[in-house]
Amino acid sequence: MINAMRNITVTQSNGSEPPTAASDRQSLERELLDEMTAWSPRDRGGMFKTWHRHALSLVHLNVLTALEADGPLSMRHLAEAMDVSDASATGIVDRMEKRGLVERRHGTGDRRMVLVQATGAGEQVFHDMAAHHRDDLSRVLAELTEEEVTALLVGMRAIHAAKRRALEQDLDPNGASPPGPETVATG
Repeated sequence: MINAMRNITVTQSNGSEPPTAASDRQSLERELLDEMTAWSPRDRGGMFKTWHRHALSLVHLNVLTALEADGPLSMRHLAEAMDVSDASATGIVDRMEKRGLVERRHGTGDRRMVLVQATGAGEQVFHDMAAHHRDDLSRVLAELTEEEVTALLVGMRAIHAAKRRALEQDLDPNGASPPGPETVATG
């Protein structure tokens, strides 16, 4: 199966002969990384058009990303996350609030604390972008044979599993796995 995937990749990318069994892993990984991270100006332009369809600046997307990742943030923490002054963050939030993308709420413990959080419309931005991206990918996948789609699915699942393992190792650099349901002591 690996040789079949190599044949598909090489033939589609440059029409040359498939790599021999002597191809080194570093070369294969480098080619795969090049393929996975390649953004043509057309790709980038398409993503920017999606953003601009919502008439959002990159700054607004940065705010929504911070709120999505961390939940409601104080103005000070939002300014720090964006690496701007408190006054700049206030102006940005003012504009976003007028557009219905974020709202300010007072903290429950300290009424002087103002928290910024995304509204439903603000959260919808990323759902719309993901749907657009998914549609684009569907059109690309429609151009692949069933065997190519199967090989790609196997590869993507392997990447996700490897990513989970790498994240677990980052959490525990000694190599011990975090306790799962089967390793937790009972009793």
